Amino acid sequence: MNKISQQIESLLFATADPKSFKLLSILLGVSIEEIKEAILELEKSLEGHAMMLVQDKEEVSLVTRPEHSALLENIRKEELSKELSKASAETLSIVAYCAGVSKAQIEFIRGVNVSYSLRALSMRGLVEARGGGRAVGYYPTIQMLEHFGVSKVEELPHYSETVEKINKLLNQENPE
Repeated sequence: MNKISQQIESLLFATADPKSFKLLSILLGVSIEEIKEAILELEKSLEGHAMMLVQDKEEVSLVTRPEHSALLENIRKEELSKELSKASAETLSIVAYCAGVSKAQIEFIRGVNVSYSLRALSMRGLVEARGGGRAVGYYPTIQMLEHFGVSKVEELPHYSETVEKINKLLNQENPE
């Protein structure tokens, strides 16, 4: 497998999100045609493995094969029954108080990568991603409200003050 295929595999595995051919082209500094060729090579190399590529016309994602869904479902059920980690709880709080916040904004506030936390929260149904490309925002779900024991986000403790502080912090990051 060539270097570009390996790099694509690494990016898709590490982020667990679909990536556009255009973004992969920019990240790897190669043409979209080279990306498509590398994806074909990667797809062939994954034959007989537990992972496979799923693609549409402009995006590709690395996923587990459907025949492993029962095993994964058991693991997910076990994970969902556990308490939230501190990192996930902090990430969930930011989303709860600042609906529509981007991954980059959450990372700015927390000072660490939040990919794993967002994925775990999404799997639990506590947050949902809306939008596409770089315009993805994370929003609280009904399940999140149930988790916090409130009927609307405005009932969260110190809601107005906390939202104001978060917005002030985010405005420092991106002065207009």
